[in-house]
Amino acid sequence: MDDRRTPLERTAWQVIGPPLYYCAECLLRVRVVVHPGSEPVIARDSRCTHEGEIVAPRRATLIGKGGMSVATKARLKARQAAARVTGRDV
Repeated sequence: MDDRRTPLERTAWQVIGPPLYYCAECLLRVRVVVHPGSEPVIARDSRCTHEGEIVAPRRATLIGKGGMSVATKARLKARQAAARVTGRDV
């Protein structure tokens, strides 16, 4: 694997977590903009020369038949807000 991340990107990966989308070969962040009804627009970092797989790590919150408790809803909203701010699934 060809790791092209900077030391700052490696530190952010360890402390905060991986980006929402990243290249499977060089581990650089990939920006994906989804447009309903059409193909997503993929913008790779200029250091990434690959056309291969994009990894999208996510956490899943499973809800049973009874729905979510207030505490679970609050944790989920906090994680969603943190993901919007940091660009990572925290």
